[in-house]
Amino acid sequence: MTQHEKRQERQSDENRADTARSVRKRLGQPENTRFLNQMPHFSLDTDMPEEFHDLLGKLDEAERRAG
Repeated sequence: MTQHEKRQERQSDENRADTARSVRKRLGQPENTRFLNQMPHFSLDTDMPEEFHDLLGKLDEAERRAG
């Protein structure tokens, strides 16, 4: 990998991090919180195969670790 490609990859990672911070900040604003709290909540189908429950658990864990 060239220096240029490494620099572009770092900038891309920084852009993703900036975007994630911006989205979290906007979702936490009071007007958005009020709006989102009025939306219907999604729930899991209780007849879902155990494999899908396990995969969703892994996804939740990965999201928690990512911040």
